[in-house]
Amino acid sequence: MLERKPINILVTYLKQPNINGFRSLLWQAIAAVETDQIDVVECHIADVESVAKDLVAQGCQILLCTGATASYLQNKINIDVQTLGAGAFDVIQAISNLKQYQRIALMGNASTVNLADFTDIFALDIQHFHYDSYLSAKQTVQRIKNLGFDAIIGSPVVVELAINEGMVGYLAMSVPSLKLLLKNALRTLEKLKREQNTTLRLTEIYNHLHEGIGFITKQKKISFINHAMSQLLERDLAEIIGQSAQVLFQGIHFEVDEDNAHQLIQFEQKKLAVYISKLKNDHLNGYILRVQELNALEHSSSQFRKVKTQHFSTRYRFDQLQSHDENFQKTIALAKAYGKTDSTILITGESGTGKEVLAQSIHQISQRSKAPFVAINCASFPESLLESELFGYAEGAFTGAKKNGRIGLIETAHNGTLFLDEIGDMPLHLQTRFLRVLQERQIHRLGSVVSHMVNIRVIAATHADLESLVKQGQFRADLYYRLNILRIFVPALRQRQHDILYLSSLFLMRFQRTLDDLPKQLQQALLKYRWPVNIRELENMIERIHVLLQLDQQWLQSDFLQQQLPELFIEAHDQPIEHSTPLKTLKTTQELALIQQMLEEVDGDLDLAAQRLGISRTTLWRRMKLLKNRV
Repeated sequence: MLERKPINILVTYLKQPNINGFRSLLWQAIAAVETDQIDVVECHIADVESVAKDLVAQGCQILLCTGATASYLQNKINIDVQTLGAGAFDVIQAISNLKQYQRIALMGNASTVNLADFTDIFALDIQHFHYDSYLSAKQTVQRIKNLGFDAIIGSPVVVELAINEGMVGYLAMSVPSLKLLLKNALRTLEKLKREQNTTLRLTEIYNHLHEGIGFITKQKKISFINHAMSQLLERDLAEIIGQSAQVLFQGIHFEVDEDNAHQLIQFEQKKLAVYISKLKNDHLNGYILRVQELNALEHSSSQFRKVKTQHFSTRYRFDQLQSHDENFQKTIALAKAYGKTDSTILITGESGTGKEVLAQSIHQISQRSKAPFVAINCASFPESLLESELFGYAEGAFTGAKKNGRIGLIETAHNGTLFLDEIGDMPLHLQTRFLRVLQERQIHRLGSVVSHMVNIRVIAATHADLESLVKQGQFRADLYYRLNILRIFVPALRQRQHDILYLSSLFLMRFQRTLDDLPKQLQQALLKYRWPVNIRELENMIERIHVLLQLDQQWLQSDFLQQQLPELFIEAHDQPIEHSTPLKTLKTTQELALIQQMLEEVDGDLDLAAQRLGISRTTLWRRMKLLKNRV
């Protein structure tokens, strides 16, 4: 196909091209503006529409025509059609050159400047006649002739009609006026090129998106779509542009606010998730549509979750769980058996017994081992943040929400394991939402109407007595029974006497030491101590002992050790008698005594106390609250 120049001047004729001298004027004007962007095309007046459409198909962006032709083509083609009209100076010059004739007719369409007022200046009979088509022009020329006029001033077609009728025809155009019109067309072309370059860049960007993008005018007409939208609707671009969006997307609402910016609509056999944004500024007035098929949205969400969860991995495995205690070895064997299933597990036991270590080990041998292991401590987040952390939120869900929203930890665990530590501290209203996750395996982000499927295995852990919390109405019974499918009890360290010195020796090995480096009285103290914070406390205690062993041996006397390791040397009469006190009360009393003693040692520094006790600041705060209630 012939590639045309971006600007074309379409010159029409009736029988003889250039009989009116218009062509030579045009080439002079083109030479004057010194450009290679403009061409001249001549055609018979009957072929003007087909020729114009061919020019558009061949790359023409601006078309220049004389009055009636321009008016006719503006409704037939979709490019910029500019009028080559006569200026006031051109008409005056024409009248001056025809002053030997007494009666002169000025012919032009309604947009031509009316210069009949110049009649008095030239002392001539000058009248203005209008026409809006070729047929009208022909009839008007015949009428002018019948009225006895001597000459006609007008467009190239008018001049040719006048000549054909045996009259004088004069072209009301000049090189200077044509030059100005051509310069204006060139400026318009530069603006079009800038806009096209911007449009091309944006279109290229939008066409790389997997999400369907469309722009809807304020009249609800579709004016732009990207490739993804075309494929989603299974329609060619030409079929969609200009269509009514309300007809194409039945059920869509354009009166949008924060509550219905997200909409679910049915399109043929597809369910579409649509997000509508309203635009109203100096350049654009309409709506932006972002559209995805619901199934594709779930898939892309899954892919996003996969990318975002690469750092949620595990550190512990079963071969790192060392024990000489027969009962704890049975616990490990049970956990390994549970790891082969996909059922929900509830792990119970005191703080510091290694419940998360066990949960990570179960994940490592499960079919989900290559997927994320996401752990969240329900007691470590303020209630106001826990919901958004678990479920995520959509854009604009609340003040301070991130621009594009945020994925929650439940979704992050998709295809993997979600470990909920301290599940007993989960607020009641979140228990209700999480129960639905367990039942339906679906979540709704805060502020979103779209549900997301999640494929997760849940492992929950708690030091609390959930049965008692259920009776007190502080924990939902239905959630408890949903969690309590497979159950593992992790014994406290004091219930694993064989493991105290064994684990101590393992911890000492990190510092290139053995149990033989410990004084006998210290080994005995380790065995007698109740270990309220369990293995975590033992590990921290061994580190403290290692530092003390670096001192002069003469310092390691009984009095000195009792001062530096006071919790290990609590006098027997200061400890509760186990047979006269329930085990739970005994544990709590010992913990509180140790916390109170540690707080005195560090002068109330909560961070330092938590560090030395081997617990989080949140756990310490909770224990202090219990201590306060007991006082």
